[in-house]
Amino acid sequence: MEIELADVAFDASVWDVKRTFGAILHGDEFHGLDPKTPRAVNFKVMLNPGAGGVQNNGSGSLILPSRKIGDRLLKRVYEEGKHIVINDRKLRLFRTKKPPRRGLTDTLEKTPYLEPDEEEKREDKLRRLDLGLHVDKVQFGVFYRSPQDPMTAPRIFSSEYEVSHRDKGAGLLWFEYDHKLIRIQLGDKMTEEIGSNIAITFSNIRRVAIGIDFGNPFVCFDLLTPPMLERERFNRTFTGNEWNDYRKFRQRLDSLTPAHAIVAPYAHHMRVIMHTEADIYKFRELCEVAEVQRPILANVETFSRGFFSPRQLHKFHLWLQQFSYPVAFQIEALLRAGFLNTEDILGYFRPQLEKLNKEMGPKAAIVLRNFCDALRLRSPKDSLIDCFRRAMPDGTGGKHDKALRLSLKKYDEKQEGDRDMGRFQCHHVTFTPTRVILEGPYVSVSNRVIRQFAGFEDHFLRVDFRDEDRLQYRWAREVDGTTLLTERVGGILKHGFDIGGRHFEFLAYSSSALREHAVWFMNPFQHPTQGSITAQRIRDSLGDFSNVIKKPSKYAARLAQAFTATDPSVSISRDQWEEMKDLESSDPDYLFTDGVGTISQELGDMIWDALCTAKESRRRAQVTPQAYQIRFLGFKGVVVIDHRLRGIRMRLRPSMNKFEVPDMDVAPIEIARWFDRPGTSYLNKALIMILEDRGVEQVTFLRLQEKAAAQITTASDSVEQTVTLFMSHNLGLSFSLPWIFRGLRAAGLGMDAEPEKSYNLGDTFLQSLIIFAQHHVLRDIKHGARIPIPDSYLLVGVADEGPMYQEEGVENVYVLDEAKVYVCVQTEDDEVPRYIKGAVTISRSPVVHPGDVQRVWAIGEPPADKVCFFRGLKNVVVLPSVGKRPLASMLGGGDLDGDLYSITKYDPLLPTEQKEPGDYKGVGTRELPDGRDSTVDDICDFIVEYINSDLLGLLSDRHLIISDQSKEGTSDPACIELARLCSQAVDYPKNGVPVDIFDSPRLLIREKPDWKKAEHSDPRDTDYYYSSRALGVLFRSIDLNNLKLPTSPSSIPSGNVVLPPQRERPLSDVISLALRPFIKGQLHYYENADRNVAEMTPLFLRYEQELRYICVTHALSDAPDIRLQEEEVVVGTILAVCSQKRWRQDRMYRMRLHSSDLVNNTRQSLYKPVDANNPEQGELLYGLSQAWLAWDFGQRNRTVFGARSFGLVALGVVLDTLTKLGALVV
Repeated sequence: MEIELADVAFDASVWDVKRTFGAILHGDEFHGLDPKTPRAVNFKVMLNPGAGGVQNNGSGSLILPSRKIGDRLLKRVYEEGKHIVINDRKLRLFRTKKPPRRGLTDTLEKTPYLEPDEEEKREDKLRRLDLGLHVDKVQFGVFYRSPQDPMTAPRIFSSEYEVSHRDKGAGLLWFEYDHKLIRIQLGDKMTEEIGSNIAITFSNIRRVAIGIDFGNPFVCFDLLTPPMLERERFNRTFTGNEWNDYRKFRQRLDSLTPAHAIVAPYAHHMRVIMHTEADIYKFRELCEVAEVQRPILANVETFSRGFFSPRQLHKFHLWLQQFSYPVAFQIEALLRAGFLNTEDILGYFRPQLEKLNKEMGPKAAIVLRNFCDALRLRSPKDSLIDCFRRAMPDGTGGKHDKALRLSLKKYDEKQEGDRDMGRFQCHHVTFTPTRVILEGPYVSVSNRVIRQFAGFEDHFLRVDFRDEDRLQYRWAREVDGTTLLTERVGGILKHGFDIGGRHFEFLAYSSSALREHAVWFMNPFQHPTQGSITAQRIRDSLGDFSNVIKKPSKYAARLAQAFTATDPSVSISRDQWEEMKDLESSDPDYLFTDGVGTISQELGDMIWDALCTAKESRRRAQVTPQAYQIRFLGFKGVVVIDHRLRGIRMRLRPSMNKFEVPDMDVAPIEIARWFDRPGTSYLNKALIMILEDRGVEQVTFLRLQEKAAAQITTASDSVEQTVTLFMSHNLGLSFSLPWIFRGLRAAGLGMDAEPEKSYNLGDTFLQSLIIFAQHHVLRDIKHGARIPIPDSYLLVGVADEGPMYQEEGVENVYVLDEAKVYVCVQTEDDEVPRYIKGAVTISRSPVVHPGDVQRVWAIGEPPADKVCFFRGLKNVVVLPSVGKRPLASMLGGGDLDGDLYSITKYDPLLPTEQKEPGDYKGVGTRELPDGRDSTVDDICDFIVEYINSDLLGLLSDRHLIISDQSKEGTSDPACIELARLCSQAVDYPKNGVPVDIFDSPRLLIREKPDWKKAEHSDPRDTDYYYSSRALGVLFRSIDLNNLKLPTSPSSIPSGNVVLPPQRERPLSDVISLALRPFIKGQLHYYENADRNVAEMTPLFLRYEQELRYICVTHALSDAPDIRLQEEEVVVGTILAVCSQKRWRQDRMYRMRLHSSDLVNNTRQSLYKPVDANNPEQGELLYGLSQAWLAWDFGQRNRTVFGARSFGLVALGVVLDTLTKLGALVV
């Protein structure tokens, strides 16, 4: 309803009027007028503009969401005589005859009320920032010092490329507050058709300075990453439809001109020459208004050195050809990371690098990687030369030489075959719009293809395509990134690239890698037995893809199977496996057994034994897995134990067979995942939103969060609670922290709240690790609403084979009915399995549609008098194979090829009403329009399109926000449509049918709910509103500031590590004292000689070097002063805020894998028996003595970076050997 306003005070603003009406409409008189929602009444005020300098002409309108509220307001004024006064003037209200603008009342009815104070603050900033500053020149370049200068010396700016608009006077700089960026426009709208834009985000500015250089007023930007470059057509045709007119009108670029393209990969810092001196001071003022860091006044010398001229780069690449690939890769990494320029390399460092290469050959790459680390982490007093000398072997046989020799020995062992076939050292390359970032080598999980070429792993590269900030490409509405991706990404995929003197060509990708916008490249090589190996030959060897060859996305997805990260297990012969039919539903679109087969118990035991042999720690699992996710020939999916099968048997299904592979007498079973224990089910934002809409009360979620937070904050009360914290959240596993805590408990150590224990762990390094773990979990609760659900389990889904038993003639078979499931769980702490019986919910992540959570009945223990396929199965959920439609398909379109299902029995979370599941039938698979066979170029085109249209995260995010903004929640038509689009986006990698984000439902209002603040490092109150939904209440209930992180005792060292003077007696800490009787009982001594402890220095230095590399390489930012803390690596977390959760998870995964490899290598240097399963007593005692020395070393040097975690690795070996010697019972 619209009410006309008259006699409005001329000096009253929209915000004055809104505040006045807000006080009335949100009072008790209007409370409860709409019983459907507890929200405050939303409304809109519009004032008609005045003339002669007044803010309004005394009139306006008030739009309300319903006539009922309008009638009540008019009654209040005219019948009850409660007049409304604004700025001492009585307001008159009239019922207007014209209806409000179409859709406006719907928006007001759905969306929350926003406080006018924040809106007014934003409008004031936009008004003050609404001006442009004239720009004469823009220079791209680098800051540099001479190799002899320390970091404290002044930096000089070298302008490598310049755009001048002094004569044209058309360059303009302005601030875009809503987009959080500074935009520089180059071009004259009056005389030019097309202009260029340079966009610098606020968060990308590391430092900014202003000054005057020979009469030229300048602004210098020290940027973390290159700015965004765009092209814009000035005089385009407008239709009057603002949504379309301002859509994709700017085109993203990789460079401004061909000349700039040569320089752009190396020089991205900027110096902007302003038109007048007044402009730089106005710029400083605008920075304060926009909440950007205040520029400093500085004198920055500027020259044009031509470091990256075509001639200099050509000289560099010609010189680089003399080096082997590993060495050339590291040299090129130094240049591309900006640590050295061409003059540094070809001038000062050239003789040193050539000498190093001559003396060490490919092994020089290790030294150069250490050099790169030293440059990243150098102290202000260090010069480039100091860092190089520190990385170089000194030839004296000192501690650094010994550490280097250990690294070289490890390198030789890897080359000579002492390698884990499930892991390999991989170089990584990231292509951004302008840069090429080189990293590694560091450990990665292997796959079927790479294992075939042992010894040639360095011919394979992992390549990522990302935006300049290393996040995935996301386009603003006005930006078109298609051309950039087609030319930049597509060009690299189709034509390859040269790095370190080798040419690499596109090979394929794995399904999980594609989601990270990553693919595999390879350099063709000559194999001693297989001859010439090329990418095409590898693809051709994988199988027969004729059934999908006309569908590029499907063809690529089938190839991806061979590149899935897997662990090798056992091989079986052709007569030990067979195919059996799928169980079909009445609807031909669905299969009950989609992706699942069976194996015998004997084969399952063989697989597990092979996995445990590869990694001994797996033997600690008390429950043997009964299901595995596998890759086998052209098959993929899950196999589960069938106790009727005898001997070595495997039965697969047509739904698992994705492509044909020539018959092989013996074929390996590759393991992608195993399921030895039930996972924990967690709430998340989407699930909470759906459950709240389906009747679960807010107080239920709040109680669960409070309980979870209390358990986390009290986790340090006992060792058992601490172990639960680490185990339930998969933390500290690379360093075996749960095992170490249990071992220390067995040795008599406890926490503050365990007075019965003889020794207290409260003041040890372990206590700080607990705090980091607590922060990690609390952060996930606050930022992601990740709250553990009581009486719930996360289990892999398998099918009931009962109907198959019946078809095969078995009598008296128990078969699961429709809407019934079987759940049996057993953890390592359970003596007997637990059968779940009663009403439960089942869901599968991600949940988007209200019907993605289904209520079913768990049957408990199966009847003893019937033949039952799943009797004895543990840690899986068995779904029925009867009914109209598979239960899995109702849960976000799931299947049984490895999907995990959340089973919840916790009664307060069971929704009171059932919702129909979404229709998840596919949209078909896109084929090539001309009907021809797919080529590798078609796959490349699909990858480009996928990166451009990878919208699942964006769609899910929009779904959540609209669910919060709308009082209809997840049942809002826009949310139902987004649920459909999310399903389409999930299937996009396989069917090739993309979603157009611009045709999807839009946000109802600009502002976002306050729980979105968690995902941004610099949130502004003007961008958010106070959410009344459960997510808002939960978000505001957790305060991370209450948990202070301990500071590291020292920075990363820049000098030698030596045994410090003994200020205290060695081995006098509580852990050493608690272990004393056990050590003396086995070694017959306790204290170590200083000289023996000092012998651990080379091993520690090698450990510390790799740990430094992990801290720098896996940080979320490339900034040289950003690195992970030692505790983060040990715990396995990254605490920095990131707007893209997937990027943070990927970095955490890589960091955990890398640190696990470091820990294993260090452990083996201390203790490596000939037979790990049956070590001899002498081997155990030697390993114990070495580990005790290493522990002692770590304790003596605990103020040095890396020493504490080094001691922790040694402590794990001490506890392990004591346990195997029988001295300690864990």
